[in-house]
Amino acid sequence: MVVAAEVNARKMPIAGEAISEVLARAATVLVASGKKIIELSADTTQREDILPLVTGRSGTLRAPTLLVGDTLYVGFSDELYRRLAAGKR
Repeated sequence: MVVAAEVNARKMPIAGEAISEVLARAATVLVASGKKIIELSADTTQREDILPLVTGRSGTLRAPTLLVGDTLYVGFSDELYRRLAAGKR
């Protein structure tokens, strides 16, 4: 995997309209939420429903967040990253 861009969330938090721009690049959003992984289709799920899942208390995009192809991975979960490594959603 080649990293095209890396942003330090502490130095350059992604908030507001910038979150919508990131979401616009994704067809699928996978969110680690506790021990669950929530899978959302960006085509059929309203942005207003996705935003609370991908933002933290400060209103910025949760870290870590990875955009791999057209899939956005948000949050940390061993299972989520196993899926990523295996090339599965």
